[in-house]
Amino acid sequence: MQKVLFIINPMSGTGRQKRMIENYAREFLPAADFELHFSYTEYAGHAIQLSNNARNIFDIVVAVGGDGTIHEVAQPLVHSNTTLAIIPMGSGNGLSRFLHIPLSIRPAIRLIAEGRKMQMDTILCNNEYVLNIAGFGFDAVIGDLFNINVTKRGGLKYVHLVSKELFHYKPQTFTFNSENKEFTRTFFIGAIANANQYGLNAHIAPTADVTDGKFEVVFIEKFPPLFTLKLAIDLFTNRIHKSRYVETLQVDSLTIQNARPYTIHMDGEPRVMYSDINFSIAPQSLTVIAGEKKELPLTAIARKTRNILAHEEIHIHD
Repeated sequence: MQKVLFIINPMSGTGRQKRMIENYAREFLPAADFELHFSYTEYAGHAIQLSNNARNIFDIVVAVGGDGTIHEVAQPLVHSNTTLAIIPMGSGNGLSRFLHIPLSIRPAIRLIAEGRKMQMDTILCNNEYVLNIAGFGFDAVIGDLFNINVTKRGGLKYVHLVSKELFHYKPQTFTFNSENKEFTRTFFIGAIANANQYGLNAHIAPTADVTDGKFEVVFIEKFPPLFTLKLAIDLFTNRIHKSRYVETLQVDSLTIQNARPYTIHMDGEPRVMYSDINFSIAPQSLTVIAGEKKELPLTAIARKTRNILAHEEIHIHD
């Protein structure tokens, strides 16, 4: 008998979907094998508290919500005996896509019943764990604006915000320390990638792997407006790392030298940092339930778009 706690964010998904969670759970997780419990978050940070209370008491804690909910639920489960499961109900669902977790409720719950587990790395950023992507630069600014200004989230609204701010943002310059080396970079986007994508199959770090004991640091320098479409296509076709405007490093630790209020994001959640920002890998620190790899529709569409552009002889050289 496995004890399972569902931590449900009532602000994500639709009302009907949330009402069906308990019914589907009881349908696909039989009482003979699973003891089910359900809790609903009531305020920011509540998921951390609920998850912490379940740590090492429940066998599985299920995060039901978007990337922010998953981020909160996972915090107490790092370095524990409790497994994280995910029912994705956000707009991007980056980690869920990387782990091949179905984006529909019923198959996601069936996956919990199958119990296919893996050990994944996490990244410790000062005193908080990152599961998927942390960012600084333009994407952190967009993440902050997205959380402040957008009342109804979604991919199209995110794209609109990016389009609006893209040509107004000025590149940042910081000094970094990693593995006893100091270096300075001027960048438009900076990403710390444990997994490979932001969400919606936008692959910022195509070669990232949550089981290799490393994370990837991605710098995108300021690029001419002419290259915007090319880089966007590369982002959705696993080719962004091949652009001359992109540099990727693979490390197990990184420090950003910082002495002023500076906004970053952790799994899409904005954080204001006031001093040095330290990232370090925590190898195989979280047990998760994951699915099997399948090609996702948006990736296929993006690849087809690239082929059409090539066929029409529209060439934008790196």
